[in-house]
This record gives sequence, structure tokens and C-alpha cells, in this order.
Amino acid sequence: MKAVATIPIRPLPRVSGHLPCYVLTLDSPWGIRYRSAAGQLARLPLDVTFVPGVRLDAPAESPRYSAWRNRLLMKRPMTGGEVGVYLGHRRIWRLLLAAGHDLALVLEDDFQIGDEEALLDAIADARALPIDWDILKLFDFKPKVPVRRWQADRTEFVAYKYPPSGCVAYLIRASAAARLLARRTIYRPIDEDWSHPWESGLRIISAMPNPVTEAAVDLGGSLLEAERRAAKDLHRSPLRSLHGMLLAVAKNTRASWWRS
Repeated sequence: MKAVATIPIRPLPRVSGHLPCYVLTLDSPWGIRYRSAAGQLARLPLDVTFVPGVRLDAPAESPRYSAWRNRLLMKRPMTGGEVGVYLGHRRIWRLLLAAGHDLALVLEDDFQIGDEEALLDAIADARALPIDWDILKLFDFKPKVPVRRWQADRTEFVAYKYPPSGCVAYLIRASAAARLLARRTIYRPIDEDWSHPWESGLRIISAMPNPVTEAAVDLGGSLLEAERRAAKDLHRSPLRSLHGMLLAVAKNTRASWWRS
């Protein structure tokens, strides 16, 4: 394991002022996900805005979905739900830029704060980091071994060969939001796009351990998993499998080059 780089930073208040926080939701104000999110965030120094998500039955309902790029660069077609989630995050990024903020916390409504103290520490320490970063992930789904580590005051930050899945919770700079919005088409799920950071030049790091977890099972189940399973089963074939293996080899090669 590589040595941890210790970065001296001046102590800061946990959160300097109220950080803008956007929560992506398809729920109503009296729904279980909405109430869960609102209850957790009420205790924190955040300016919270609930942003309604986008409902799509099929990817073709969005003019931003590129079917030919999807066939070329992903093993299976996206589902309507995946495109809708991506459009919801894009809606949040536009709100961030319109409000003139330089940084915001973004959450999907099935988040669960595992450690409030660690979350506030990570936000404060990240804002004081002297290294360049565009997105700080606060939740990672099945992360692998980090390739780099930094210890900054109360928080350890890590970088992976390519960012793990999951966009349940993250800090994003306005400059990164603008860069992401410059892409006009959607052809991979948002977290799959982020696992190809060389395409956008994004510098993505994570707080370790993650202070936020996913609580979809406790909140009625995943809204996307059934669609994903059906899409995988419907488009399963030897040719698709071969195409997926070639994409994985190319991704692994590009990730090694990017991190070097």
C-alpha cells in the first residue's frame, strides 16, 4: 500500500456559512424518501433545495439520449430511469450555476448520513485542500483499493484508478458542473460517465470512509434496479458480452494512463 501523503491545512470551522445543498427526488413532500431526507438535513448547517426529478418510460423520450453512442460505448441500452436520473443531476448543475455558487452538496433522496461529524469534517477539510479537485464523492458503491491517499486534518481523501459507482452524495464545484453540462448527449448512466474521467478532464476524489451510505432498501427499494435487470436480460448475447469485454480492456488501459 502506498504511503499516505499528509497535507497540512489551517483549521476551519466545520462549514463556513450555510453550504447550498440540492436533493434530487421523485417523491412528494409527504413521501417516505422526502421525509427521510428532510429530517436528516434539518440538523445540518445547509441551505436545502429539493429538486424534482425527471420521469421517463424510455430513453428515446429524451432528445439528449444518443442511441448510437450508447451502442458504441456501453454494453447495454440505458433505461428510462437512468436517463431520467442523469437529467435530474443536470437540472441541479444548472441551478447551481444560475445561483452563482462556487460549490454545492448534491444528494439523491435515498441517502443515509452514517456519521454527521465525519460529513461536516469532510466538507470543511475538502474546501481547504491545497490540491486540485472537481468532485468529492461522499458515497462509493463497492470501491476498490485506492491508488493515492491524502490525510488532511480530520479527513482522509483517496483517489481510485477510476471512480467507483454511485452518485448518492457528492460535493461539486461550479466549474465542474459547467464542464459536465457542456456535454450535449447522454449515453451512459451518470456514475458510468464519471468512471471515465479522462473524457471530461474531471479530477474526482472520495472521502474515506464514506460518511454517507445508500438506504434505498429501507425506503421502499431501488427505483432503477428492476429496470436494469430487465435491460440486461433482454439484451444478453455473446456479441454483447464480447463488446463489453473490449470496453472493459479499453477502460482499464485509459484509466492507468489517466492516473499516471
